[in-house]
Amino acid sequence: MTPKKALEFKGRMLSLTRARILDPDLAAITAQLQDFARQMPRAAQGMPVVLEAEMAVDLGAVLAAMREVGMQPLGVTDGVLAASARQWGLAVLAPDGPGRTGRSAGTVEPAGAPAARRPTRIVTEPVRSGQQIYAAEGDLVVLSAVSAGAEVVADGCVHVYGALRGRALAGARGDAQARIFCRRFEAELVAVAGVYAVAEQMQSDWRGKPAQVRLADGKLRIEGLDG
Repeated sequence: MTPKKALEFKGRMLSLTRARILDPDLAAITAQLQDFARQMPRAAQGMPVVLEAEMAVDLGAVLAAMREVGMQPLGVTDGVLAASARQWGLAVLAPDGPGRTGRSAGTVEPAGAPAARRPTRIVTEPVRSGQQIYAAEGDLVVLSAVSAGAEVVADGCVHVYGALRGRALAGARGDAQARIFCRRFEAELVAVAGVYAVAEQMQSDWRGKPAQVRLADGKLRIEGLDG
């Protein structure tokens, strides 16, 4: 008798974020995770993560800290974490697996293919302080300004045709090709595919001018709209 079919396997590229542990200090790891989730709650919630490290670390405690902020650790790269990961039921992946990109020290590392896109979301009114606008699986276009304390998020690119004074997150689900464009760059925080910078780190020549934000070799770059 032919066995009953209970499973169907389909190939699919899942957008993952690689988080490289630079310091085994659990307090420092927890503090950075909490700061990341506070700065970018939409990106952190449900984020699938693969951990990598070159030193021993209390993996169980790190997993608990990541889950506490809403992240979903799925596995580790093969190396010092492999044995502990198997005890926790996690996958062990090759270090040079699909989707690996250049690293940016102290940040999470995006990986994976962009998701299928929905139609662009267009917002005609100013985005006020305390508001959050999210464009799922597509680009977000704001035809006015984004106030300080406001947040604009897109799985694709973010376009702001006024001043960007709040927070802007592009590639929220791992699209490292996404970019942020604005007519006047005064952002509190920007992020592309989980790699982020706050205002104190963005004292560039483009502040107050038309600018774009993109990833290059795993690091954020702020530059003029003409590249």
